[in-house]
Order: sequence, then C-alpha cells, then structure tokens
Amino acid sequence: MEPLTSSGLGVAQRRRKVPFTNVGMYQVITRWSLYLLTFLLPVFFLPFTSNYLEINKQTVLVLLTLVGLVAWLGAMVIEKRLSFRTGWLNVVPGVWFLIVLASSILSLSGYQSWVGQASQEYTSFLTLTTFLVLFFVVMNTMSETSTQRNLFFATVLSSVLSGIITILSFIGIGILPFSFAKFSGFNLVGTMNSFVAYMVVVMILGLGLWLVTRPGKDAIMPDGGRGKTMRILMIVQVILTILALVAIDYWVMWIVTIFGILLLSAFAFIQQKDFPGTTRFSLPLFLLVVSVLFLFVPSPLRWDFPAVVSPSFGASLSIAKETLGRNIGSILVGSGPGTYAFDYAEFKDTAVSQTDFWNTNFDRAKSHALTILTTMGVLGLVGWLAFVAWVALMALSRLLRERDHEEWRVTYVVFCAWATILLLQFLYTSNMTLSFLFWLFSGLIASQVMVRVKETDFGRSPKLGLATSFGFILVAVAVVGGLFVTGQRYASEVAFAQAVRMDRSGASAEEVVNKLATATSFNQLSDVYYRNLSSALLLRVRDVYQEINATGVPATPEQTQLIQALVNASINAAARTTALEPYNVDNWSVRGMVYRELMPLVNGAEDLAAASFIRAGELEPTNPKHYTDLGRIYLVTADRASDLKSSENAELATQAVESEKKYLTLAEEAFNKAIIYKQNYAPAHYYLAAVFERQGRLDDAVARMVALRDYAPLDIGIGFQLSQLYIRQQKYSLAQAELERLVGLNSNYSNARWYLASMYEISGNSTAAIEQIQKVADLNPENEFVIERLSRLKSGQSTTTIPPPVEEGEESATEVEDGEVTVDEEVTE
Repeated sequence: MEPLTSSGLGVAQRRRKVPFTNVGMYQVITRWSLYLLTFLLPVFFLPFTSNYLEINKQTVLVLLTLVGLVAWLGAMVIEKRLSFRTGWLNVVPGVWFLIVLASSILSLSGYQSWVGQASQEYTSFLTLTTFLVLFFVVMNTMSETSTQRNLFFATVLSSVLSGIITILSFIGIGILPFSFAKFSGFNLVGTMNSFVAYMVVVMILGLGLWLVTRPGKDAIMPDGGRGKTMRILMIVQVILTILALVAIDYWVMWIVTIFGILLLSAFAFIQQKDFPGTTRFSLPLFLLVVSVLFLFVPSPLRWDFPAVVSPSFGASLSIAKETLGRNIGSILVGSGPGTYAFDYAEFKDTAVSQTDFWNTNFDRAKSHALTILTTMGVLGLVGWLAFVAWVALMALSRLLRERDHEEWRVTYVVFCAWATILLLQFLYTSNMTLSFLFWLFSGLIASQVMVRVKETDFGRSPKLGLATSFGFILVAVAVVGGLFVTGQRYASEVAFAQAVRMDRSGASAEEVVNKLATATSFNQLSDVYYRNLSSALLLRVRDVYQEINATGVPATPEQTQLIQALVNASINAAARTTALEPYNVDNWSVRGMVYRELMPLVNGAEDLAAASFIRAGELEPTNPKHYTDLGRIYLVTADRASDLKSSENAELATQAVESEKKYLTLAEEAFNKAIIYKQNYAPAHYYLAAVFERQGRLDDAVARMVALRDYAPLDIGIGFQLSQLYIRQQKYSLAQAELERLVGLNSNYSNARWYLASMYEISGNSTAAIEQIQKVADLNPENEFVIERLSRLKSGQSTTTIPPPVEEGEESATEVEDGEVTVDEEVTE
C-alpha cells in the first residue's frame, strides 16, 4: 500500500500496532487510566450522593477519560510528533457529535441535557462527549495485544466483584455497610435487569477468550499464575451470570444470551484453525441449551426482586412518533438528551391513568434505540446507526478476510461482546455501565480495524507542532477547569443528599433549608435543588407560625420580617425551577403548590397558583392531579367570595355572588376533567362533592361521597363528611349509621361520637347520647363545652340543634395526603 503523506512527511502504515516508538510515562498514564476506568466504572459508587450510582460513575468516567486524553496528547507533544489512526471511523463519530450538540442546543431542557441529573447522566451531552473521547483514545492507544489483555482482565475482574456482591444480596447477605445496600437485588449497575445484561455481555467476552486462547507468545490471555487467575475468574463469572439469569428469568436476557453464544459458535466454521479444540465448546453449548430451555419454561428459582417497569415497545414507539411530530426541529434532533420523561408526560396514553403508574413518568423508552430516536430525533438515530453499521461492517470484513491469527482472535472476542451489547441497545434500555461497555468495545474494535496510522514530525512542520502544543495547553486548561466545576457540582450533590437524609430522619425544616441552600450555592443550574428548597422554605414558614402560636402573643417585628423573607425566598426558588426547566411538569406542580399554601399571605397568589397548575396540565394532560389541584384553587377562591356575600357594600356583595358562582363552576369543570382521566381518583370525587355541597346540590354531593366512601371505606374523614351531608339533608338515621360505623373504626374519634350523640338526642335516646358525650369528655377532659353539654344531658335537657364540631381540623385523609409537602430525591432507574 502506498504511504499517505501530510505536508510530504507523514507515513501511514499497514498493521502498525502502536503509533509511538517509545512507550514513555505519558503512554503509561494513558493506559493505566483506561485500565482503572474499565475496572472501576461498573462497580464504582459512593454513599454521599442521593443517587449512589450514576452521578458517581459519570464523575469517574469524566475524570479518568480526561486524564487519558491529556496524557495521550502530552505524549505527542513530548515526542514532537502528531500520530493518529485514519479512516472513516474518525468522521462518523464526529458527525454524530455535531448532531448531539445540535440536539442539546435545541433541547427542551438545560442542565439535564448538558450535564445530566435524575438518572439521566448516561445520556447527557457531557457523558456522550466523554464516550466519544474514550473511543478515540482507546482506538489510538490500546491496539497492542498486551494492553488488551489487561483490559479484558479488568473487565472480568470487575464483573466478578459486582456479581458476588449482587448474588450475596439475593440470599440476604449485605456485605456493604449502607442502608441502601440491604435490600434483595442490590447491585452496583442499576436495575436487576441492567445488572444481568452487563453480566451477560462480560460472559460472552469471557467465553470468547475461553474458546480461542492457546499457549504461546501470541496468546490473548496472560501466561503463568495470572493466566490461571483469569481462567478461574471467567469460570466464576459464568456461574454468577447463570444464577442471575435464572433468578430474574427475563426473556430479553435469554434472547441476548442465545444470540451471543450462537455468534461465538458461528465463527468457528469460518476460522476453525483458530480454535484449539472442539471440547471447549461444551460450556457454550451447555449455556445455549439452558437459555433455550428457560426461554420457554419458567424458572423454578425466581427471587422476589423489586419490579422493573418500563413502557412497552408499542408505547415507546407511540411516544417517539408524537414527540417527533411537534415540529421540524423535533423531527431532526428530537426533544434533547435526557428529556424522555418530558415527552412521556406529554404524550402518554390516557389508559395509563387507569393503572398504578398514572403518576409515574418514565425517563427512558423500552429500548435505548427508541430513547435515542425520541430525544435526538431522526438525525440522532441515523447518525448512531451509521456509526454502528460502520463498526460492524469493518469488523466483519476483518473477520472474514484477516489471515493474522492473533489479530483475528482479538477482533473475534471483542466483536462478539460488542454485537451482544448492540442487540441489547435495541431490546433494552441503557445506563452508564452498559453505555460504557458499548463505547469501550467500539474503541477496541476500531483499534483493530483502523490499520493506517498517519504521522507528522513537528520538526519538519513547526506550525503543526505549535498548533498541537497550543491545543494540548487548551485541553489541559479545560481539564483543570472541568475538575473545578466537577468538584463544585459534587459538593452540591453531597449537600443535597444530606438534606434528603436529614428530612427523612425528622430534622427541623431550618436544618434542611440550610443544606439545600448550600446545594444551590454550589450548583445554581439544577432545578431539583431549587424545587426542594422551595418546599423546605414553605415548611419553615409553617414552623415559624407554629412557634408564634405556641407563645400566644403577637409576632414580633423580627418574626414578621423572617416570615416575609421566607415567603419571598420560597416563591423565588419556585420561580427559579420553572426558569431553569420550563418543560418539567414537577416544577410547575410544586410552584403551584407553593402559591396555594401562601394564598393567605400573598395577594394574587391564587391566580399564580391557578396559572401554574394550568401549565402543569398542559405538560402532562392525562394526569388527574393537576386538574384536581387547579379545582382546589378555584374552590378556595369561591369560598373567599362567599365570605363577602354578607358585606354591607351592596355592589361588593353582588360581585361576590357572581364570583362564587363563577369559581364553583370552574372548580366543577376541573374536577370533572380529572375524573375523566382517572375515574377512581378519590381527591377529585371528594372535592367535587364539596362543590356540589356549596352549590346546594346535596343529593349530588351525597352520591359522590357515598361512592367515595365505598371506594375507601377505611377513610374516616370521608365517612365523617358524608355524615355531615346526611345531617344537612335531615336524614338522621343514615347519618347515625355512618357515625356508628366510624366509631367502630376509630373509638377515639371525638367528632364522630359528638355528632352521634346528637343523632341519639334527636331520636330520643338520651342514655346513648350521654354515653357518647361521656367518652368525648374522657378524650377531652379540659374542654368546657363538652363538660357543659354532658351536664345538660344528665340533667334531662335535650336539644335537636346540631352543635359545632368539638375538634377542628379533622379532615379527610385524602385531602391531607394530597397536600403533603416533603423533600424529594432524584429518581433512580
């Protein structure tokens, strides 16, 4: 082959394994950073963050890849020679990078697309760019068989360590001293299905090594004690993988296993002389039989693991179609990296609202390929498929034409593992570990098939040398800056995780607020931190009010000023979330909740709350919660107007009547819309009954409450409200029956006994009434109103007048739960 030249000086060589003549310190740093990354990433975690896996894996990926990049470039600067492998596999990934960049620029999201959060780190611009850098570094520095042996060893060793930890968790032995590591099915990869997928890919790699390795100088497995250790690790890895496969018994994993083994076996017919003996196929054939058997026969050893739920292939394809149909930009580059949850929220089928997952927005499709199509558009998927096709075609060409036995065996082993994980990309989702293996193996294949190396000596091209040195300095500065930013981001995540743990342990709202404020000070681009800060500040306002009420004296100027500051801070934090991520429905929901809770304190808060819930409904149109929240705002606004109907100002009273009627109508429409999407949504029925009651439609209100009571018979709040409606209708026998039922459910329910006594009074059963009031007095020994009523009854006096409740604030459990404010944490896969 004729040499290629650059400025008349470069040389492209056939079969040149290493671009550098000397393996100096920089090359050693590059390779060891890759060895360490290969071992660490699948097993790396830290307990300091709310998501102990993905963000930590992303951090170690970025750091070690950048170290390898700087060392690789540094080696060229020191040797004063530019050297890299040439071919189309340099161009295709570069084109895909430009597509990812365009998708990120036009994304519906900001920080989540560029950096990644909430388990979307694996698909962010930062991570995808790092994977491409990893691909190029591996392609140019890891072509020697000796270096590839080390990568194989690190891969298998990491898999065995991860497998041991997971299998022990199967049987209830948690060897890690952390609370999150104590549940059955704990692993260091992600979901149980993701863990098994990872183990299967590494098993195929190990089986390939098992089939082709042979003693000699060109062995692709180490000799001596290290080789024996490698073989032992491979056997252990296979055993662990079989146990995991049988434990989850998921058809996709059996299909992938069958595919990998068949691929391994197929090449035995093409290059028979590269396989030491047919007896080695006994193990793969045994695994093939087991896989085919369990593909059709249920496993007898399935463990009870947390369910892994995801949209179906049909639902995923439907979401993709709807997303691409937004506009021309969406067709080309999708909604942006990491935004699948936004797409799912907007376009999920209405039937989902009738399931247990009505309030869950999945953050990835059924398969990684469909996730790419949805979030990066047609260009993103085509660019990715072009890269995949190019790698596959070049690898197959190499396998069918290669005559160098060592070269063929290495390519065979890596290609079979790569093809297995590629199939997974079409049948299952991905995460940081699976994506890393895909790009690592892609780089290894490229190092085998990209056989032409272009070199240019800086001494003969000073301008090129100067440009390369300048580029190296820029990369080094960027790395230092990146390390600083990464450190700040990590500090913010640690502070956020501490806030979550403090909230769970019952710490004060003030302590939680301080930690969340620290998180936002280090990272001002994450809506997750501001969303939780807003909620925590709202809790802090409640705490201050409780402190004031406990003293029984008016608030001091300092306390008033503190409340105003907390209210403003909560509102600003909520507004910040929607400014950062305007297409995240959770941000608008929390913002609306904040304004709703602050309605007594902030003028016009009801309009802002309503606008927030309306926007939430637009972003997630099939979720009944948003319409119920909106209806509650209208209901409260109607009640405020009702209070003004008795005003001495005739004009104001007239306006109040019209306003009450208007907002009750709006509330009714909102609650009915919620019920359309989820017919058994209890809060919507509850508040709709309240609307009917205020409109004087008592029969309709009772019908709603009866249906709600039958749906949730143990909710004493609902039953109590039903009894009050019966009383207003003067259906005292029905009210009595309902109140007796409530007392049977909760013998300490004072209000139920209080009104049950009234029903007995009305029916003339004074003895039963006295018995009920006596028990109320026992529960409320210092309540003078109760003591007075008991004394009156004992003296023979009775009345048919219905008294006010003895205890205020006993509402439906449905309402209390619906309005709960807590600090949440990031959703994990």
